[in-house]
Amino acid sequence: MRALSRKLLAVASVATFAVSSLAPFPGWTADEHPSARDIMLKAREKQFPANSISDLTMTLISKGGDRRVRKILTKRKEDESGKSMSVAYFLSPADVKGTAFLVWEHTGQPNDVFIYLPALKKIRRIASEQKHERFMGSDFSYADMENADVDEADHRMLAEEEVGGKVCWAVESVPKPTSDSEYSKLVSWVRKEDFIPQKIEFYDKQGKQYKIMEVLKVGPVGDQVLPLQFTMQNVQKEHKTEILLENVQLNQNIPDDEFTHRAIQR
Repeated sequence: MRALSRKLLAVASVATFAVSSLAPFPGWTADEHPSARDIMLKAREKQFPANSISDLTMTLISKGGDRRVRKILTKRKEDESGKSMSVAYFLSPADVKGTAFLVWEHTGQPNDVFIYLPALKKIRRIASEQKHERFMGSDFSYADMENADVDEADHRMLAEEEVGGKVCWAVESVPKPTSDSEYSKLVSWVRKEDFIPQKIEFYDKQGKQYKIMEVLKVGPVGDQVLPLQFTMQNVQKEHKTEILLENVQLNQNIPDDEFTHRAIQR
């Protein structure tokens, strides 16, 4: 179940990548090049936009092509101090309807993640050892769904390459020994024009390719451009999860009391 919380959150986050203008990253001049860390920091900001509400459709696709569809409502808020909170509600199908996930994000310490199970009428805290589990049968883990600290990994520039018709920075990220990441490394192709991660490859602890995330569709949302459709594929198990974002709303004034234990039990 932990995987579900992180996935929803991650899904909500990834799905609402807010693309900013083409101005240089803060602190750069127009003719400077960002460091690998700066690129990943900017990409992370796009993956987890503050004060957003989204409807998303999550489709689980088996090796044989069978499809299972789930509808989810996600909300995310960031206060003036930078503290973030996220919540995700499963709306359908009936077997997961009413399930809710709540995340309180922290800097320098593990996030607090909770799941509400309507059948048990009970809230459970997701333990750290569960973070690598699949999120509600999807190809995201709970860890994939959290907004991890960029400085939990070392980043280096590999190249500038074209992916999906877009010029990208290719950045390798290796989790530090103190990290509890399930991956040995990630390679991200981040679009130079807007910092959207066009593609991310995930490698397991044995150094083998494990999963691939790819953006399929980008479109306008208000005065921004956001990724509206993307997939996460487990290449080892030949299973895929597709996320479609709709009704994305940014710059929303979401009350703090929507990110409480009481709220997710309603």
